[in-house]
Amino acid sequence: MSDYIPTELLAGILVRLPVEPLIRFTSVCKSWYSLITSPSFVAEHLDHTKTNTENLLLKTYDFVKKEERYLLCRGDEKFSDEFSELEFPLSTQIGHKRIVASYSGLLCMIDGGLSGCIILWNPSIRKSVTLPMPSLPQSSHRRFVLGFGAHPKTRENMVVFILYEMADVARWKFPSKVELYTQGARSWRSIHSVGHPHYLPCDDWFPAFVNGSVHWIARDMRAFDADGIPSLIMLFNMGSQAFSVLMMPGALVSENPLRLSIMSYRESLAVSCHGRTTGGSSCLWVMKEYGVEESWAKLYNITLPGMLVQIRGFRENGEVLAWTGDNQLLCYNCETKTFANSGYTGNSFPLSSYAFMESLVLVQPGNGFF
Repeated sequence: MSDYIPTELLAGILVRLPVEPLIRFTSVCKSWYSLITSPSFVAEHLDHTKTNTENLLLKTYDFVKKEERYLLCRGDEKFSDEFSELEFPLSTQIGHKRIVASYSGLLCMIDGGLSGCIILWNPSIRKSVTLPMPSLPQSSHRRFVLGFGAHPKTRENMVVFILYEMADVARWKFPSKVELYTQGARSWRSIHSVGHPHYLPCDDWFPAFVNGSVHWIARDMRAFDADGIPSLIMLFNMGSQAFSVLMMPGALVSENPLRLSIMSYRESLAVSCHGRTTGGSSCLWVMKEYGVEESWAKLYNITLPGMLVQIRGFRENGEVLAWTGDNQLLCYNCETKTFANSGYTGNSFPLSSYAFMESLVLVQPGNGFF
């Protein structure tokens, strides 16, 4: 039947379908397989998916079963009513996997520390690939930070790896060692490090990929001998493959970076501050015009008396997903300033939420994902 349908018309129909039926349709015939797995179709399908409802991925930990759970939820009004549980495809020795980033339907994950592995996982097509770790110096005093995103023009997936080593018992060595993994080359290569001694202390927090760059909370170590160490934002542009910095909102410059989280808010760069000693408050600042530091604006302040609150994500209707110290995920209505329990909880490890969309984006070079 497809012989009587022009290829352009067929592609226009198929590109509007969810991932699951598209995977089944690759078995219809060779021409459908070639169409659905072609880079141009995958890219067009991704662009179309971005205009639809964005899902949320919740990562929890079942303390009784001692296993992680990955729940895929709707971002709209059916948020707590419809969800599916995803099965992680790999059996690993460490057991606890940290999600570094979620972008274009791929999850970048780290299993364990420097002795572990980096994993790219597309839950929609149930496929993953394990990346080799970069070559590392033989040193026991070291730590690393990861970032994940894509080249803004070629859309090639990229992972940036920043390694810090101790110069002595009290100081980190600068410049740091930086390596970049590109999906097409399937290998790491060294690149020039940041020109100034900025340190990324928050390796357990979720970096933000906005406007073609990965962003982290950083500290300006040039001010180490001054009163306090100013917090700032360090970014790595995936296109130019260069580092630069952005200044924090003035009100957050002197904040402890461990209280700061960087994130994407409706495709804008945002920073939240949480865990103040005065109570369970959390505020959100948004850079309304990217790169213009004067455009930082405080959207709101969330307070839940007597309980630590951290902003972990956003729903389509504008509600804020807030994680509490007792591992509850709450929905905060910014207009009514009220909370509603989402029904999701986590144990032992912090409950995390990530924006997620279905995609056919391949985790390996080539035109097939089987």
